[in-house]
Formats: sequence, structure tokens, C-alpha cells
Amino acid sequence: MPLLEQQAALIVELLSLEHKQDGYQLEVGLTGSGGFTRKVLLIDEFTYLQMNMLASSQGHRVRLSLYPKWDPFRRTYFSSLIKMNSTYSETLYFACSEAYVSQLLQLKQLTFPPPEADAVPTELPSPEPQQTGPLTRSAGTFRLARPIVLRCILFSLLFVLFFLRMDGTVFNSAEAHENFNEQELSARSSVPVAYVPEIHQASFQGTEAVPVPETGQVLEPEGESEPEAKPVVEPEAEPVTDAEPDAEAQSPLVETLELDGSGYEYSLAKGYVALSFDDGPSKYTQEIVDILLAHGVAANFLFIGQNAQHYPQAVRYADEHGMPVGSHSWDHSDLTKNSSGENHNNLLRSVQVLEQNTGKPVTVFRPPYGAINGSLAAEAGKQKLKVLLWNRDPEDWKADTAEQITRYFHNTDPSGGIYLLHEKAVTVKALPAIIEYLKSKQLKFAIFR
Repeated sequence: MPLLEQQAALIVELLSLEHKQDGYQLEVGLTGSGGFTRKVLLIDEFTYLQMNMLASSQGHRVRLSLYPKWDPFRRTYFSSLIKMNSTYSETLYFACSEAYVSQLLQLKQLTFPPPEADAVPTELPSPEPQQTGPLTRSAGTFRLARPIVLRCILFSLLFVLFFLRMDGTVFNSAEAHENFNEQELSARSSVPVAYVPEIHQASFQGTEAVPVPETGQVLEPEGESEPEAKPVVEPEAEPVTDAEPDAEAQSPLVETLELDGSGYEYSLAKGYVALSFDDGPSKYTQEIVDILLAHGVAANFLFIGQNAQHYPQAVRYADEHGMPVGSHSWDHSDLTKNSSGENHNNLLRSVQVLEQNTGKPVTVFRPPYGAINGSLAAEAGKQKLKVLLWNRDPEDWKADTAEQITRYFHNTDPSGGIYLLHEKAVTVKALPAIIEYLKSKQLKFAIFR
């Protein structure tokens, strides 16, 4: 659908994003054909946390897109913002709630109040000669000036559309990459990897924990209906013995979910929870596996290829005791900065060393720092790797005590969460309490293959 003229010229600039006592507040500046105005929106916690990861200005101006999209694979809306300065512009994407989408629709329909006599304009207009008497410009002069004015207005509108890159077909906007509408989306069961927007890293130590919308779903294996979370009887912890391969299949607390690779998995359905461990293998791998087995649960292990060379026995131990082993790249570098050829070799080396130790195909991949773009996603798809992200980050890599880590679990809703953990001594110490807390919530532990 073509844009309405008023919408095409509307610029939405983020002025502030704050967490106040009465909720989460978003202030925007709106510049349109009718002038400039400010508006304060009260937004939900989910959208605030998602946006707050990306919107830190630090010398940048931030503009918000008015064109959210529905993602049927993740069962949530996503929108975008643009961070820019005089030499830099980057489009970033974030998940958002249906309430936030409704507020964007209201902004599109906003009418601008007439300017007040004593109001100070946001941008000072160019000085014009003062008019000292009645207008005496000839009709011929007006006819000459009018085409020039119209061209200036048209050029300005085109420049705004080009600069904002919203809902157009230029460069790297989500709409340009995807070129789909909601009717097309509803006909699909998932979003192809090539069509999933770029996900840029929010920080170099993982993303901030965010709640999952009530509509968050996990894609179940074809032909099966979504299971309902049911109360379970916790088995008494037993001494760890030499377990048989795929031991988690015998536990009533664990369910294996198959990833189909059509998008990025980063959340679960309500009633489920998943633990995942990055940056191994290490001297702590076997201890972590033993704790999981003692409590009758399982987790995904995302191993770095270089580390697997130093701890091959840890790779085998995790695999032999039913823990899915995946790739976390060869060297934990930011793969979005590499060429396609470099990423091909990086992923291949990691997969090869892991498969040599497990004797099984490696099919799950987690990009370092959660940084992924279209080129990396395409290479992962060529190597039949399915991307697994996360939506809960206790930041255990910088915790000083086990209590700091467990406190995070008690302060967030674990249902539907994929937790990002690391193979650290402090995490090992906190792990038994973490598992007991999650079991007390009667959640099913999910592992991904």
C-alpha cells in the first residue's frame, strides 16, 4: 500500500527512554508537514528492555520506524530504529509488544496543534526580508517561483524517505530485505533465514535479559501439537553413575525440541525453560554435566572449536551423557566482520573438531556475542547449522558470587526462557540452586537439536 503523504513526511525521533516509578516512559519528537510536537508514551516492560539494549545514544541521534512487522515464526512483532550521526547510520531491530504497535498506529494518525505565538521553533527558519506593505509581487513572478517551491518540497520528501529508509526498497531496511506484508506472512509457517532481519550485537558480553511476550511460541516438530506444561513429580537426586548415551530421554523433566533452521530460535513456549552453556569445553564441563544428571535435567553445550582441541575428553563426556553439543565458532570472534570465505572456514573447522569427538553431526550454532547478519546466516544454512540464541542473560561471566547469579533467576519470569550461561567456577557453584528453583516452578526443561 502506498504511503499517505502525511505519513511519508513524519519523522519520529527518540528523545528519552526512562524507567520511572510508575512505569516505562518513551518521549518522542514528531516532525511532520504540520510542524513539530512532542509526545510521551507509556510503554510495556518487554518493549522497553528490548529497545533499551539498542537505543543508547552516546552521541547518536535515534529515529524510530513507524512500520512494525509480525514475525509468525517467533510469534511476535518486531520494529526497528536508526542510530546516526554525521558520518554513521545503522538500522537495528527489536521485538515489541502489540500495545507498542497500537501506539505507533496512533502516532501515524496524530494531528499537529497550531503553533503558539510564543513557541520557540525547534529549528530556526532561514531569515526572510521583512514585509513592509501589501504584497506587490507580480503574477508572473509567482508563476516562476511556484515550480521552484514545489520542486524543493518534493526533494525534501524524497530526502526524508531516503534518509530514514523506512518501508522502502533501498539499502538494508527490514522492509527492503523482506518485502512482505502481513497477508503473505500468515500463509507461511516460518520466516526463511534469508528473510530474517539482521540481528546486531547489543553488547560484547551477550544481550540483556528480556521477558517473553505471552504469544511467544517455540516451533514444534512437524505433526505434533504444542505440549502443555503439566506438574511433574521431582525425582530424588541419585548418585551420578556412568550414564548411557541420550540419558535425558529417560527423564520426565526433559523434552527434546527439533530446530528446523528456518529462523533464529531465541524463546520458548510458556511452561518450558532451557539452560545453555557457552565458551566451553573447559575444566568445568564434566562437573556441570554431573550436576545436571544428578538433578535429572539436561542442557545444550555450545563449544568453541579451539577449546575442543584442548579438552576433547570433555566434548565426549557431554555427548555420551546426553547433552547436545553445538558450535560456538572456532575462535569466538565477531563473525559479522568476516568475509563469507572466512566464515565458511571458521564454522567448518569448529564443526569438524566436534564431530571427530562425538561421531555425530553438529547441527546447532550460536554466534559469538549473538552477532549475526544475512551473510553469516546464509553460511550457517549451507553447513546445515541451526541458529540458537537466547532471551535470558544472568551475566554470570562478570558475577563475583553465586548469589548474584541466582538472584537474577528469582527476579525474572523463567517460563519461556532460554538462559545464557558460561563454564565458570561461580556458575558451577550456583547451578544446583538454579536447577532446584526452576524445578519448583514445575517447568519442562527443553534441549535443542
